[in-house]
Amino acid sequence: MEVMFTIVGINHYFDSDDLRANQEIILRKELDNKIDEEAIVVYTNDLNKVGYIANSVNTRAKGTYSAGRLYDKIDNEVVARALVIFHNTAIGVIHIND
Repeated sequence: MEVMFTIVGINHYFDSDDLRANQEIILRKELDNKIDEEAIVVYTNDLNKVGYIANSVNTRAKGTYSAGRLYDKIDNEVVARALVIFHNTAIGVIHIND
């Protein structure tokens, strides 16, 4: 099953301009994150950090999965795809077995 997710904070990272529609991205659980135990960080293939998967109803786009909802459905690192890029947010998609 393919599910969409919201990437937030992309305007906070220097290399976020490298993110393009239909680009492969890497999702990696941030196991040492003391603020959010379900944090999933998003990187480009050359490991430039571009943001995090939204984990709040206030930050995720309607109809997309939160980091908490994805966290137990993915391995520690998986490949996904960016779909649409906005100023400080993006929508991505990943295939999960559910």
